[in-house]
Amino acid sequence: MNEYQHRKREILGSLRAEIGPKVNKISKYSSTPNVKAKMVNEIISECRASLLTSVNYLSKNEREIESLIIQYCCSVVSLEYRNQVFPYEYMAFSRRVGELWECFCKTAWDYPVNDSVCRIQPPNFINVKSMIIDRIRSNLGNNPSSNDVMSDVNKLCDVIGNINMKEDEVFRKDDIPHVIDFKSGFGSNEKGNMLRLLAVGKAYKIWDSRTQLMLLIRQNDNNHYLNSLRNSRIWDVHTGLDSYKKIKEITGSDIENVLKIINWESDFSNNFYEFLVRYNLTKYLDW
Repeated sequence: MNEYQHRKREILGSLRAEIGPKVNKISKYSSTPNVKAKMVNEIISECRASLLTSVNYLSKNEREIESLIIQYCCSVVSLEYRNQVFPYEYMAFSRRVGELWECFCKTAWDYPVNDSVCRIQPPNFINVKSMIIDRIRSNLGNNPSSNDVMSDVNKLCDVIGNINMKEDEVFRKDDIPHVIDFKSGFGSNEKGNMLRLLAVGKAYKIWDSRTQLMLLIRQNDNNHYLNSLRNSRIWDVHTGLDSYKKIKEITGSDIENVLKIINWESDFSNNFYEFLVRYNLTKYLDW
């Protein structure tokens, strides 16, 4: 664990030395805050890519740990330096922390320790609809009403429309399709998202009945919409620390131990952390 802490301090120091002077220059530009924020994000993205070039030369376990630490450190500087050119309000901060948490979790799939884990392209719903239509047509055979039935089926498909089956992680483990949707939280305004997830889950089960669907949520506090997903028996729901246990179970990642080096208060600059306290934003930093 001390080794992880030491590596975190090294990476943060390197990132600040590289990014700090550039952000100071950007902050003096006459550009809009949005443009400045985009420039900062591009610099951080370039630095992350540069740090990751050495990861492939490490052993499998070291590669996974290093990439997770890099991702966390980039999250720290991303939040801090963006605020320097475009101060956060609570909605933007909450949304950005959720995005960075998802990136942190997905890093376990960038360099999985488990050799049986391999990302795949998500299926297209057009192909799923074709599977259903072909099955119905085959079952109808020479039924004299087959044309009328197929006409109604096509009308129903038009009503349903297209379902976007792209999810946060789609992969095979031991040749079994798996799908993961990451959520920072599941609030009282998530009815539409709940209905979408139910539709997506059913489409995946049609595509391959073996598909394992999982919803991994950062927060423990959620509501009845999430319980509806649990009770559907389509999605396997995990919240809080259980989400990390599931990530470790799937990918072999040491993500639970890497979590122990996360300390936003000590890793942020004093000025930025005081800003977060002043505007009651630290509550969004619970990873």
